Amino acid sequence: MRYIRFLVLFIMCVSLISLAGCGVSKDKYEALLNEKVGLEEKVSVLTASKEALKREFDDLLKEKMDLSTRLEIMNNEKAALKGEYDKILDEKVTLKASYDKLLADNKELQDRIATR
Repeated sequence: MRYIRFLVLFIMCVSLISLAGCGVSKDKYEALLNEKVGLEEKVSVLTASKEALKREFDDLLKEKMDLSTRLEIMNNEKAALKGEYDKILDEKVTLKASYDKLLADNKELQDRIATR
């Protein structure tokens, strides 16, 4: 019997507490709820902004990689052209030396003909 009274008293206390609410005023609860909703909206805006910045970063990174590839190709072409230029310059020097030798031989022949 004593346990039944204690149980009834406990149930009445619990129901009184539940009727009284959780102890937070409705105005304060609504203010915090509004703040939570506002913060969630800000989070969604910032998340969208972050995703846009990530896409922009990815685009810039892709552009950088493309430019890097183009620069490497241009450097390779420059090196190939430099090699061709050096080869042509060597041929020019060789041809100039041959031309000068032929001119000298021609002058020598003309001098021999003139002295005869």
